[in-house]
Amino acid sequence: MSDAVKPEKITKPIQLLGAWLVGLLAIDSCFLIAATRMPADSWEMRALVVAAIINVPLFLLAVFLLQTKFRPEMQEDSYYATYLSSKTNERIVITKDDAKITLISQRIAELESRITTPQEVVDGNGSSILANVAIGINKFLEDRDEIGERLARVGVAGYLEFGAVEAPEERAVAISQYLPAETREYVLRLARDLGFRRYTMFDNVEEQAEEEILFGCYGGPLRVIAGSQ
Repeated sequence: MSDAVKPEKITKPIQLLGAWLVGLLAIDSCFLIAATRMPADSWEMRALVVAAIINVPLFLLAVFLLQTKFRPEMQEDSYYATYLSSKTNERIVITKDDAKITLISQRIAELESRITTPQEVVDGNGSSILANVAIGINKFLEDRDEIGERLARVGVAGYLEFGAVEAPEERAVAISQYLPAETREYVLRLARDLGFRRYTMFDNVEEQAEEEILFGCYGGPLRVIAGSQ
């Protein structure tokens, strides 16, 4: 196994899953080979067979947890750094090469999003545009309840709370770059009415973020909302 898996070559989290699979096969093979060389019906043989069988569901359970609960942590460093900067107030430092790769990926994703079919608006006042959009509100915003009430009036059934250890420095909103243009424009008008002065675009797919709109986001290249005071 030392020739097949070299620790210094494992540089991405997803490669760790492959190393785990190789390790599982190696350990179970050792258990089963050792069991065949022991006397039949001995307790040692039975223990090794049972251990080989139990290893498989335990491995599958670990993979399931990594791909669901800990999925953001399984991203590459550049993507995970972007995820942390949007969800927390922690200062993240990445190399220039990682930043260039992330920028190129964002440009490609933006071009792909432009050729997708825009979401149809149900009515003219935009009251239903946000009905199926995942929204998060920073728990440190003093007017978070008023924001929630305003969202309810425009057709939002519920929202998620997020936040680091302190309130964001700027009153800004983050909008997924995959949302249709009419939805982004409506969110900017709504954010301006709610007293937000700045906004940023983010890639919630690469960042593995459930929310598509974050009221009270942290970090990111902030732009001024036109007409805000």
